[in-house]
Amino acid sequence: MPRIDHVAVATDDPDRAAEFYERLFGARIVKEQGHPVMAYLGNTGFAFHELGGPEEHIGVRVSAEKQQELKRRLDEEGIAWEEHDHGVAVGVFFADPDGRQLEAIVYAGVE
Repeated sequence: MPRIDHVAVATDDPDRAAEFYERLFGARIVKEQGHPVMAYLGNTGFAFHELGGPEEHIGVRVSAEKQQELKRRLDEEGIAWEEHDHGVAVGVFFADPDGRQLEAIVYAGVE
């Protein structure tokens, strides 16, 4: 079943932004070199990117099978998409009818 995985936003200070969510909501902070600073509320995260980094988007976790089906459906509907390999996951990026960026993400070794 697809679910919201993360919301990616740009900020001039990813650490400060994550610490805010930690203080107010008890978020669990994860920092890994080459990745955004993550603030997890349960199994949903905020991904804080530096300004000028990846576009802001909403990540929806899906199975590998669902991601393949989604790519086929996007093609059928004439919706442009791009695939990005993050190393730990593969995301398919596309826009909804209002222009919001979405990412259908599959993590390596996780179904």
